[in-house]
Amino acid sequence: MTDEARLKDCYDLVTASHEADDPNMPVGSYRRFRSWWTHGWAGNPQQAWLATAPSGMLLGGYLLRLPERENRANGFLSPVVAASCRRQGIGTALVAHAAEQAALAGRTLLMSDARVGAPGHAFAESIGARPGLLEVRRVLDVGPALHARLGGLRAEAEQRSAGYTLRRWVGVTPDELVRPVCALHAAMADAPHDEADEPMVWDADRLLADERQVVAEGARIYAVAAVQDGTGAAVALTQVYIDPDVDEWGFQGLTAVTREHRGHRLGLLVKVDMLDCLAGAEPQISQVVTSNAAENEHMIAVNEKLAHRVTDHFHSFEIDVADAKKLPVRQ
Repeated sequence: MTDEARLKDCYDLVTASHEADDPNMPVGSYRRFRSWWTHGWAGNPQQAWLATAPSGMLLGGYLLRLPERENRANGFLSPVVAASCRRQGIGTALVAHAAEQAALAGRTLLMSDARVGAPGHAFAESIGARPGLLEVRRVLDVGPALHARLGGLRAEAEQRSAGYTLRRWVGVTPDELVRPVCALHAAMADAPHDEADEPMVWDADRLLADERQVVAEGARIYAVAAVQDGTGAAVALTQVYIDPDVDEWGFQGLTAVTREHRGHRLGLLVKVDMLDCLAGAEPQISQVVTSNAAENEHMIAVNEKLAHRVTDHFHSFEIDVADAKKLPVRQ
């Protein structure tokens, strides 16, 4: 989608319903929204469709991702309907239209997600979508109380992490670490996920293209890795993204530890070091937000030790394309 005026209209539509749809997060910036709707993520092809009234008023729309490297049976749908136009059949019409497009692309399943308690969750249930993985969003309050605890948490982690050295960087992954960082993305494959949702496969081209796009759009990427002494291999990683237009918030990216190096408190160590890094580089940050599958007990334990608090729950949803195409659409 490249029509700037329509992009802004769509952004306004999304932000107008923010209080009902996602009240525990800041309103996202237009910069971030524009990037998502024009470039997507990790090179996955996508379609953007808008629904308008005869007057030209924007009623809603959707973004449909159609990955080509993995998940080739799935379409990932992000629908939105103007708050003043809900419960009039527009959302159902958008899903049915998206199903037609997904079918043309050879997909058999539509997948999405919705915050528990939000209108989108009730809508997904109403059209017969099946709930899947439960995700829990947590927010860490950043300030003097947290910073006073970091030294003790670092000492606790270091007792179990001898033989590793920490390395920080900002922006695109350094060339010599691209390969191990791709391996760390691959380590996420054994994290809880929906059965139908295949983990992404990361290689150097995909990783660097994605990071360069993020940086080109003005965001800042902070990374901390644990590197094994002797081999020089990066075996743990955590990332935080800063949107310059919402820079009081840090958005947690990947946190992963390769399987053979788990059990050494490396997840806690890199996260503590990241918070120390941000305290110097981004002192305006007051919250860091993250999300984990409800059954991901190991990462949740790390986040709870840091004192993240639960703010929201999200369900993934899926519906067969064949069923979505048959949804009754009001005329």
